[in-house]
Amino acid sequence: MEMHRIISLLTDFGWTDGHVGAMKGAILSINPLCHIVDVAHEIPPHDVIAAAFILGQTYHYFPPGTIHVVVVDPGVGGTRKAMALETEHFFFVAPDNGVLDLVLRREKILGAYELTEAKYFLPVVSQTFHGRDIFGPVAAHLSQGVPAREMGSVLNQDELVRLDIPEPSVDADTLQAQVIHVDRFGNLVTNVSRDMLKMFSPSEHVTIEIGDEELEGFRRSYSEGQQDEIIAVWGSGDFLELSLREKSLSRERGWARGEPVRIRRGA
Repeated sequence: MEMHRIISLLTDFGWTDGHVGAMKGAILSINPLCHIVDVAHEIPPHDVIAAAFILGQTYHYFPPGTIHVVVVDPGVGGTRKAMALETEHFFFVAPDNGVLDLVLRREKILGAYELTEAKYFLPVVSQTFHGRDIFGPVAAHLSQGVPAREMGSVLNQDELVRLDIPEPSVDADTLQAQVIHVDRFGNLVTNVSRDMLKMFSPSEHVTIEIGDEELEGFRRSYSEGQQDEIIAVWGSGDFLELSLREKSLSRERGWARGEPVRIRRGA
């Protein structure tokens, strides 16, 4: 049963240089019976925060026992650690650079291990391609039932690298928030969850401000917006999104990650 375990891949490799294929080949050479699932390979280059967000939106939809491999690794070959993380339901193989931040916030951690046991790597390790030579092979061995604790030394969970992902704050009758992700369509995803907004304003009768724009309330879907009208919707991850129908709001207005968003309680 272990031989058929799922391995998911999330990288910033893109599709033009063969890196994804080489990584899959390394995995399948060790365990040809595992199932490899591509989550995303078009993460903006070196964007650890974007990778952490996408991972946080996707990993929990997989079956228990899935091994998630995340390779957005601007520090490859440097001093950053390579790690395997075992949680109550999943395994994660990634650089210790903050890309697992949301997992660490949400999951019960059973163990974190620095990848130091070279027998689980490819025989020759490139200092520029740990995805193929370390992370992929380690995931393949995990899929064959090798315990994560055999991959290397124990890491102190309190010392793992974390990201400075801002949380909204309340100032009088205003929830101060910001954009934390821009998706492929140019929609602006904020750091305001549905539960958070209900705590702030149970009725959801609010005014949303971004730039010099004011939006009243929410729409149920993108299609309810009129042409050139900015609307607020609850995205699939239950975070507040701002959208421009059939256009990229980010490109049209020049708004990006970090753009302030203010939410005022209604009367």
